[in-house]
Amino acid sequence: MRKYLLIPIISYLFLSTLSAQSYKSSLVFQKNTYPVAAIQVPYEEGVVSDAVKEYMTGRGFKEARYKDFMVFRSVPLDNGNALLSDAYFNIVRKSRSEKDMTVISLLPVKQEATLSPATAEDSASIRLAVIYLDSMRYNILSYSLKQQILAQQKTVDKTKAKIVSLKNDSGDIAKKIRNYETELQENKTNQDKLTREINAIASGDQASLSKAHHKMDRLLDNQTDYEKKIRNYKAELEDNSKQREFQQNLFDNENQALNGLKQRLQNLRISTP
Repeated sequence: MRKYLLIPIISYLFLSTLSAQSYKSSLVFQKNTYPVAAIQVPYEEGVVSDAVKEYMTGRGFKEARYKDFMVFRSVPLDNGNALLSDAYFNIVRKSRSEKDMTVISLLPVKQEATLSPATAEDSASIRLAVIYLDSMRYNILSYSLKQQILAQQKTVDKTKAKIVSLKNDSGDIAKKIRNYETELQENKTNQDKLTREINAIASGDQASLSKAHHKMDRLLDNQTDYEKKIRNYKAELEDNSKQREFQQNLFDNENQALNGLKQRLQNLRISTP
């Protein structure tokens, strides 16, 4: 049942991602409230920050930092408008309970001005900031998805390496079992041979009997050792088999998640003009 429920949940989250739009909002900074453009994206804060930085620096804007803001100077919020603004981005996790949901706020500030309520741009600039955030949306989602894919690929590769290692260990253990079983069989053959030799020794030949019984004791000790090792290696082989089954199931689930992320990226490309 859980597998069937997972599909509509993932589909819902993906559709929500595609339909996410920028909106007018407000941001409190140093006890002052500023009008901003904002958008929510379902990715971790650090990844989203990197996505914004990659988008802006890729267009020739140099990153600066001011308090809680990532700042890019002299940004044309409207391609058809020569007016430039300094773009102050505030990127934070939405809440403690929603650590994978990030809010991007864009505060446009008059070019080269120090941030204060008096230097914040007017409502017309906020409308342009909303449009500007929307224009960044695909790149932010695409970058974030690609980072998730890279991380998931590493997880898949790590699990696959564990499976390969376990398979190699399995072969080594099975070989040890076969070797000890061969030695055990040879030991029993030698015991049978020695038993016949003891029966053939004259009862009065104490030296030969003592030597033969001493040799038999060694064979019996070796038999006990071989049997113990075979039991231990068989138990180890059984544990190895369980671990391989667990890792294989884990790999299948991780690979399914990876394919899901790749499909989301493909759908994002198709759905974005």
